[in-house]
Amino acid sequence: MEAPSLTLNLLLIIIVSLLFISLPRSEPLPENPSLVLLGDGFEWPTSHGDAFDIESFDDAGEEEDDDVGVSDRRSLYWKRRRYYISYGALSANRVPCPPRSGRSYYTHNCFRARGPVHTYTRGCSSITRCRR
Repeated sequence: MEAPSLTLNLLLIIIVSLLFISLPRSEPLPENPSLVLLGDGFEWPTSHGDAFDIESFDDAGEEEDDDVGVSDRRSLYWKRRRYYISYGALSANRVPCPPRSGRSYYTHNCFRARGPVHTYTRGCSSITRCRR
């Protein structure tokens, strides 16, 4: 009767030890913890915290040209300008408007639209209240 309980206890110990080994382990944080993102076509990580680093710009607002390592490079995604595209333009099977046609992404079926382009024709005083 002792042999089955011994094998059962041994099997239980093996299962518990395998479960303990397979548990995920926590890793210590680096010295400077920050969100690290990997771009789709990049081999190096880009740090989210360095995206708008004020110290890397000079007094004229232009970025300084420092020859630093690969780890300090930034992708085009982190530039200061923001470009917005409508949800309709991002929908599948939609051809964007031809460049320099005068039509915007917000024009319904802008690629197939015919006729005159309705450009923005408000006067200077209405928009910027400029002085003449």
